[in-house]
This record gives sequence, C-alpha cells and structure tokens, in this order.
Amino acid sequence: MYEVIHDFYEKDHKNTLYKKGETYPKEPYNADPERVAYLQKDENEYKVAFLGNEIKKESKKKSSKSDSKE
Repeated sequence: MYEVIHDFYEKDHKNTLYKKGETYPKEPYNADPERVAYLQKDENEYKVAFLGNEIKKESKKKSSKSDSKE
C-alpha cells in the first residue's frame, strides 16, 4: 500500500478517485509496480508525484506478558 500525496483519478482503476491521505490501491485493485513507480515520480504532464512511499503493514504483536507470579 502507498500513501496518496495528491488527489488523482486512476485511469487503470476505472477512473477511481484517490484523495490525499488515502491509501493506494483501493479494493479490489492491485498495485502494478510499474504504475506505482510512474505515480511516485513528478516526470509527468502534471509535474507532480501522486504517491508517496510504501506503507509497511506493522505487525501488531501483543505482548503476552503473564504477570501471574506464583
């Protein structure tokens, strides 16, 4: 998943609107690595990048401390 840093319509996702602060891609779409690389660069007709860095899913490990000392 990637952070959207500028609003845009994704032509490869049936013109789905992505707004700043949302994540890319939305369900049920997948992220094509070539498309992501293009959207992260400002080398396009709009001179702006649309996607930021990849958002890593944090593994939420719950601490299983057992404070039951006998």
